[in-house]
Amino acid sequence: MRRIAFRVAAADKEALLDALLPLLPGGVSERPDGDEVELAAVGAALPHRPALEAAAGAPLAGWEDTHVSADWRERRARFGGGGFVVAGRILLRSPDDPPATDPHVLDLVLERGGGGFGSGSHTTTRMCLELLLGVEPDGSAVDLGCGLGTLAIAAARLGWGPVSGTDRMAEAVQVARANGERNGAAVEWSVTDLEADPVPTAALLLVNAPPPVHARAAAALGTETRHVIASGVVGGELADVVHGYEAAGLRPRAQREEDGWAAVRLERVAGA
Repeated sequence: MRRIAFRVAAADKEALLDALLPLLPGGVSERPDGDEVELAAVGAALPHRPALEAAAGAPLAGWEDTHVSADWRERRARFGGGGFVVAGRILLRSPDDPPATDPHVLDLVLERGGGGFGSGSHTTTRMCLELLLGVEPDGSAVDLGCGLGTLAIAAARLGWGPVSGTDRMAEAVQVARANGERNGAAVEWSVTDLEADPVPTAALLLVNAPPPVHARAAAALGTETRHVIASGVVGGELADVVHGYEAAGLRPRAQREEDGWAAVRLERVAGA
């Protein structure tokens, strides 16, 4: 088992991850350190430095390549790490991380893979979950661009139902389905190209996706949709995304911004 780690300027992190994650399907952990971020990955068959630097198009600073124990407890003791706690109420963790010790914390165990997005290590996923916690469960929910299934699984475990999740990547949907089973979440999974196929709707829409998907989701909305949680956009794109949902009768009620990314919760205006 190997652990590789390197450092990157925080401002360059997203672009670097876009280049490297196809070579690291098990995902990476992040540890902020001032204006830099340490990125690390653990696995039995990780790429070596030349392959990663070729994909990055630049040297990877602070490179470390270490043989580590297969026991996560020994790795945690040596390097730190663990899951991500959202608003003190949801723990997102891998199967290798220790479980939540607080019975009031929703413990979600997520396996990465399939090239899917949304394990909880990304800011947009965590902001969506924070906004989701601000809505009382009341009816159906659909996760558009579900990736590894985090948002759909959280919605189902919080009490929404029926819940569905869809993504254009069949491999990611397979991982999402396994994650749903792992967490005892009743979710209907499917493969959909949201930029071409009909867009499914529900009482709650979870849309952590690029602006073109938001535009199609907003155009598909009927009066049955009462809540939308939207992210996957940078701050400069948010106004146009919100405008599209406002045209469908919803208004923003809460907003988050972090690391240049934005998220918003919208609710239907009475009578709209």
